[in-house]
Amino acid sequence: MKTNWLWDSRLGEREVRKILKDAGNPKFYIHAEKLFSRVSSPKTAFSIIDKVTFCKKWPTIKKQMRKDSWLKDKVLFWQTIFERTREELKGRGIKLREPQEFKISPERMKLAQQIRDIRMKSGYTQEDIAKKLGTVQQYISKIENGHENFSIDTLSRIADVFEKGLVIKLK
Repeated sequence: MKTNWLWDSRLGEREVRKILKDAGNPKFYIHAEKLFSRVSSPKTAFSIIDKVTFCKKWPTIKKQMRKDSWLKDKVLFWQTIFERTREELKGRGIKLREPQEFKISPERMKLAQQIRDIRMKSGYTQEDIAKKLGTVQQYISKIENGHENFSIDTLSRIADVFEKGLVIKLK
């Protein structure tokens, strides 16, 4: 019997589980992308794919998922789960290679801190800002922690929410 997230697959759940247990399988990323774009339960997902494999393969899965704008919220959700899972594994002594995307520039961190400081001084929560921007709270959290490389357009929208002007200084 096929499960809901496999509604368009010719393979049964048993075959897909076998593929997702082998990260070297050529069809691994196809089915991993389906899993994470259609399932919203970490418990369910981690019964199919182990946490270490998820953490190692998430950057590539995320890259594929980002190609579909409909999956923006799912990517943000699973990115949050990824960060928590990485910390959990680290706490258990399991070492994972640090992906390039986690090397945060000092400029981005300074901007992230400024955004957080302005938000807090204005008395807004991350949820308040997310609603005003039409996004989810996790996205605001990623911005404030320096994990999101957002556009100047987004920065301009954030400045508008805070009723602040946007000034960019060049060195």
